[in-house]
Amino acid sequence: MSVAIVCDSSVDLPAEVLEQRGLRTAPVGYSLGSRIYQQGEQTHDEFYAALAGGETLIINGVNSDSWEAVYRAAAEGHDDGVVCLCQAFGSNSPSFDFAEYAARRLNHFEELNVRVHQTPRSTAGQAAIALALARVAQADGDLQAVESALDHVTGSADIFMITQDVDGLDRAGELPLVTSSSGLGPLDYGVPVFRARDRIKAVDLADDAEEAEEMLLNRAADILGGEPSIVVVTHALAPEAAARLRDKATARLNADEVHVTELGPTVGGMLGAGAWGMGFCNAPEPPT
Repeated sequence: MSVAIVCDSSVDLPAEVLEQRGLRTAPVGYSLGSRIYQQGEQTHDEFYAALAGGETLIINGVNSDSWEAVYRAAAEGHDDGVVCLCQAFGSNSPSFDFAEYAARRLNHFEELNVRVHQTPRSTAGQAAIALALARVAQADGDLQAVESALDHVTGSADIFMITQDVDGLDRAGELPLVTSSSGLGPLDYGVPVFRARDRIKAVDLADDAEEAEEMLLNRAADILGGEPSIVVVTHALAPEAAARLRDKATARLNADEVHVTELGPTVGGMLGAGAWGMGFCNAPEPPT
């Protein structure tokens, strides 16, 4: 394929899927307590145990050196350039600015064509978009076809998450803001459903996990409109819940591609262990 697709590691896709689909990722950096990590340097068990133990998490995003390195590696053998998908990690994150700075440097000094797109989607929602673009690129779609596919699928891309409690949000100091902006009342009176974009927003409050999953799937079905879709189920140390949601999504939605991932620090750091949910988007049209 002539176009390379790059994203940050918050997509949480397994290494074998990244390799199979020709995707490259730049590592998300974060601070946990007094230590600094890049995503992948801790196991999920270690990360969530540290959170539960009271360690403070700060998401640092991706620095310009990391973006530059992954752009160069991705561009090899792709004469039509690189398309980068960059997630916003909240309003204070410099990750997108670093992505653009690295792209401008390579364009100026090495004549490498890198196009950076900031999508207001996160983790599994961003993963679904990346998989959609990889499908077009692997079908020999050129830069115009890939960016046209991005425009097509982004409007249908979203991610919803479920938690059994709000302890993670409370530890992260986000609970008062999320509660006040939801209009649902106290979120610890039920099982909340969240939309997880660049911010976490509570959108539904269910009596139990089964009802919460139905609410999530209803929202997904309304957005996808019965069209073929790409679904990415994600979880934070909740494999049984993820498997259950995967099976329901497969039966309910017109999904021609379904993946299960483990939730990393960008959203998992706020929701905590036990969260599960699903990102998705419409499948792209084949390039002509």
